[in-house]
Amino acid sequence: MASLYVIPLLCLFLVFYLAGFEMQYKSGGASEYLPDKHLTLIEFLTQHKTKTKEYRRPPVEYGSYQHFIKGTLEGNSASFVYEYPLIQKIRGRSHIVMEPVETSRQADTFGMSRSVVEVSPDGFRIAPNVTSAQIQLHFNSNGWFYEDENNFGVAYHQLIHQYDSLTGKIAADLKEQLSAHNKDNYFNRVQAALNFIQFIPYGQPNFDSEEWYYYGLSLPPESFVLGYADCDSKSLFFASILSHLIPKENIVIVRCTVKSSHSRSNGAHAMAAVSDLQISGESILHNGKSYLLLETTAPSAIGSFDWVSFQLTEIRPLV
Repeated sequence: MASLYVIPLLCLFLVFYLAGFEMQYKSGGASEYLPDKHLTLIEFLTQHKTKTKEYRRPPVEYGSYQHFIKGTLEGNSASFVYEYPLIQKIRGRSHIVMEPVETSRQADTFGMSRSVVEVSPDGFRIAPNVTSAQIQLHFNSNGWFYEDENNFGVAYHQLIHQYDSLTGKIAADLKEQLSAHNKDNYFNRVQAALNFIQFIPYGQPNFDSEEWYYYGLSLPPESFVLGYADCDSKSLFFASILSHLIPKENIVIVRCTVKSSHSRSNGAHAMAAVSDLQISGESILHNGKSYLLLETTAPSAIGSFDWVSFQLTEIRPLV
């Protein structure tokens, strides 16, 4: 008799599996990353990429917040619905469609050949005996820059424009939702974009392969589909969305060192900073202009932080 129930149950399982993937997160909830559904989607969407990436490694220090994503495979695309706080007590809801060819192109925009770098737990350095021609070739492409031996790294100002097909749609959707509530203004655009990013669960990515080094950076489409991102990945995603909502010269990405009781925001850190917000908080000066630091790592009010000390390392403007 038990066998009579097996086939219907299997069919029911397949119906739900093919109909869509549903990922739910509650405040203070899931601390374990469940990868299978995310991996099915990211591997489908990046099937045409040329750089090898190890998406199957679990994120480090994963932690979720109030967050809801539903992702569904629909023919040759994937459709997502994301629910999050928009501003104040207004809930936001975005419908995003992604396709394999464009998502694969976006995944290929960043990476460094392992042939020219030496990687350690503390980061990376240019490998010995690498020629200046090799440095110019590898460090001025694929989302990297090189000015001199003391000034090289991730070219955030170039990368933010690589994901416009995704982040432009997100920005337009945020603006439309704000307008529908008669709340569309400069401050609320920043707040809505920040909320969109803050409520993506935290997790440190490691996509490095034998051929490619990725600096622990998850690109916007990867962060969204995989459902986690760390401080610099979230800051890049946030800046890319915000660049469609406010002038790019009002946005910078900041590398810094902070002291915090929370391991996710203690030590080497990355944040975005925005000018003209007309609100008090921790600020930095760049070219005579004040920029308010914004924490993208976890949900927090604009201008508030859980760290007790801050030391600036570098400022990277977007223009």
